[in-house]
Amino acid sequence: MLMPFCDLSDFRMRYLNFALALTALSLTQCTSLSLEECRDNDWYATGLADGNRGANASQLNQYQQDCREFNLRVDAAQWQQGYQQGLISYCLPENGYRVGLAGENYYGVCSNNQFVERYNQGHEQYLVNKRLAEIADRLNAIDSEISSINNKLNNLTDKAELLKQKNTLLNEKNHLLDERLRLRRGDIRFEFRF
Repeated sequence: MLMPFCDLSDFRMRYLNFALALTALSLTQCTSLSLEECRDNDWYATGLADGNRGANASQLNQYQQDCREFNLRVDAAQWQQGYQQGLISYCLPENGYRVGLAGENYYGVCSNNQFVERYNQGHEQYLVNKRLAEIADRLNAIDSEISSINNKLNNLTDKAELLKQKNTLLNEKNHLLDERLRLRRGDIRFEFRF
């Protein structure tokens, strides 16, 4: 059950922060840079873009590993400067709500609690919206199944009516066959009266 935003206890906030930190440690963004990207990269701009999207700081390690394959070095200082600048705008509390509401992952990169609180609020709303969408989808599926069952029931009613008509015809046929047999045997006599 989802709790209202204002009812988040200290324990729950600590738990959510811990869970977010674990998620951040376990999730890294994998990219593979080409020779040209390693050689020609503006590392400040790359760091700025990574910071603006709240990427995990371990992204730098991935860049270094990729570029090491080409015997090229990443300008880590430039990347760090850009990354820190990008985090300034990413870590704004109102962005935390937007990121959470969009269902995006948070990698524990912001040091202010307001971002995390707003992220948690947005993420809870995201989960509520997601569940509401799931419920709406299931209700539509149920309505479709009910409609299908109703059609089958209508067909069963038609079948029952057809079976009734068939039985009536079979009874009439049996009477006619019996009458025909008796007529052929001569068991039936006709009397004409005037």
